[in-house]
Amino acid sequence: MGKKGNLDKKRLFKNQNYEKIKKECINKGCLFVDIEFPPTNASLFLDEKINSDIVWKRPGEIVSNPQLFVEGAEPNDVTQGILGNCWFVSASSALTHNKYLMNKVIPNDQDQEWKEGNKYTGCFRFCFWRFGEWLEVVVDDLLPTKDGELLFARSKSSNEFWSALLEKAFAKLFGCYENLVGGQLADALLDVSGGVPETIRINKFMNNPTIKGSRINKLFKHLQREFDNGALLVAAIAAQSKEEIEESLECGLVKGHAYAVTAVRYIDLDARNASFKYFNKFERKMMIRLQNPWGEKEWNGPWSDGSEEWNQVATTQKEILGITVEEDGEFWMPFNEFINYFTDISVCRLFNTSNSAFSDPSFKETRFIEQWSNNGAKSGAPNDRAGGCLNFPATCCLNPQYMFDVISDDNDAILALTQKDESEGLKERENFVTIGIYVMRVEINRECRIHQPVEVVATSDYTPSRSTYLHLQNLKNGRYIVIPSTYAPKETANYLFRIFTKGCSKIRVLQNHTSSPSRFISCYRPKCIIRIIVKSFELEEKQPNYCINYCILICNGRRVKSRKLANALNFEESFIYHSYSFQKNFSIQLWREYKKEKILIGERKFVENVENDKHSYTFNLSKKQKNIEKTVGQVHLEICSYDDPMYL
Repeated sequence: MGKKGNLDKKRLFKNQNYEKIKKECINKGCLFVDIEFPPTNASLFLDEKINSDIVWKRPGEIVSNPQLFVEGAEPNDVTQGILGNCWFVSASSALTHNKYLMNKVIPNDQDQEWKEGNKYTGCFRFCFWRFGEWLEVVVDDLLPTKDGELLFARSKSSNEFWSALLEKAFAKLFGCYENLVGGQLADALLDVSGGVPETIRINKFMNNPTIKGSRINKLFKHLQREFDNGALLVAAIAAQSKEEIEESLECGLVKGHAYAVTAVRYIDLDARNASFKYFNKFERKMMIRLQNPWGEKEWNGPWSDGSEEWNQVATTQKEILGITVEEDGEFWMPFNEFINYFTDISVCRLFNTSNSAFSDPSFKETRFIEQWSNNGAKSGAPNDRAGGCLNFPATCCLNPQYMFDVISDDNDAILALTQKDESEGLKERENFVTIGIYVMRVEINRECRIHQPVEVVATSDYTPSRSTYLHLQNLKNGRYIVIPSTYAPKETANYLFRIFTKGCSKIRVLQNHTSSPSRFISCYRPKCIIRIIVKSFELEEKQPNYCINYCILICNGRRVKSRKLANALNFEESFIYHSYSFQKNFSIQLWREYKKEKILIGERKFVENVENDKHSYTFNLSKKQKNIEKTVGQVHLEICSYDDPMYL
């Protein structure tokens, strides 16, 4: 069932307790050696029989004055080693932008620091967000080296070790270092944040005809806003083949490679008049700063380090921006050049953390932990919950279903679906099933599960990955059903489903197949189902300006109101009814709100006989005036009815 989001819940990986381990080491006067992730080939390779001349050393054996942090955490603290794990290194680099998350991932860093007053035991702890909770991973500080140098992630300061130890904890979570080669960027962002990493396909965004105005400006402002709100941003240039991976372009960028975004901002260009900035309007340049996890290979085009374009920027502003001419992997790019070269950008947003400075408090989170399972039933049985996607219309509505109401137009919802990693801590990795999400706008009064797809308003990509996401924008007022699913029927998995809503209410899981036709009699199963779609109204008299219209459908004394329309009568509103009898009486009313008055415009009573068919009707709408029924217009309806209460 739904629960309020909680990013602070924690569990222990392999049941290793940091405090207990540290206390035992102090009492015994020894340094910690992790038997769960030993300093052997077993922790390095999938095949532990591989011969290697790798030597495991503690930081104090590599340098004389090791520290966890040297002058805090910076993006270029994290440099990729010989391991092909830029997906994790870039996410770690982006993590330094958000102090709240750094404190989550590296808890109580001062207590773990090499400093006077701390008893060094060689034991460290890190946290990763896994399946709805923070997972604390304990490691020793024995690190793989060759010729006295770290082999894998390291910091630009040779005596800083937080990035190398963080990478070791992550490798432990994946069974060995080799399993970190070629992972998914979205997974790493999720693991270090618990946020929602949405991937923006830049070409698709720039060619989206529904986006009005300057698309480049909208994309830039969106990224700037999210970055300033604490989101983690990582950009990539997609490789079209294996041969293109890590191929260097003439401009200095690398294909198939992930870059952490370390700044998104406008830069003023008039250096000559900088001292009079309050009296002059400067030309401003949209700029983005990126960090190559290799610590080298930078952009060499316009606005690269040391290029003449920087002469347009005042010295004081360059100092504020931290402009340096050194090969450290961090560089600025004009945003128009960025969108020409980069293909994807992942924006990992945070919601409802305990620190509003690093999250979006306007969204509320509801989460569900469920599973796709046939529950021992045959495929297609009522309690089957593994129906596949919309490509399988006969079974797609068998999946778990969630309902919410949008109470006003133009609202947003963000859906995040994550399947459980059943291979946590294991070398042998299980493939994830292909998952996705689809959303339907349903009848305004539906209270039960839906059995046939109706108006599909959005569908996510279906991917064989741990997580997928769907951002619903500009939702109309109404009732919606969300269905997370595997691609194919009969596939099973455990999943976490998070729904972040703004201007939505009553999020709930749907269990019942039918709803009770009567508030007084609920022990009998209904015999049939009726769906009424109110298409539109036509009135004989002209409407006044600036009026609000809505309709009410009445059945068995129950009144159901449609959404309100301003100066319009094309409702396209659906209603659903279960019934004990095969003949049902209805009344439909059209109402208007005008100058703070509610006015009944007209009404029509009609009877629906269940015929296992669909019909369109046009009925006259009338109103009694001076004891005379007067026709005031028409109502257009579409009605379908079936003698199977679970047909719709």
